[in-house]
Amino acid sequence: MKNKFLHNGFSLLEVMMALVVVSIMLAVMAPVLITKDSKATEASVQIVDNTPIGAIIAWYGTNYPSDWLPASGQPITEPEYAVLRDVLGGLDTLPDLNAGKDSNNSTIWIIKARKR
Repeated sequence: MKNKFLHNGFSLLEVMMALVVVSIMLAVMAPVLITKDSKATEASVQIVDNTPIGAIIAWYGTNYPSDWLPASGQPITEPEYAVLRDVLGGLDTLPDLNAGKDSNNSTIWIIKARKR
């Protein structure tokens, strides 16, 4: 007995997989694409980073975002890092979380240093 909702030889599994793929594509692409004057050639990507200053994360490689610094014990005296110094309790140096890492391990700890 054929399912009355499906036609053209598509199985229920094929229809469900197509719906999942379309749903994922919409969820990923819809929030980041912004068009101006509804012209696709002027599309731009907007990146929103709401990570609080002072947050520490593990990062693979050395190409970390510009608003982040490696947590390697370096001094932070520039005025642009005033909020970070306040978050660190007035300290003028970052914590050294990358000490003792071997050269084969490309994962480093980075800290959010400022907002854009």
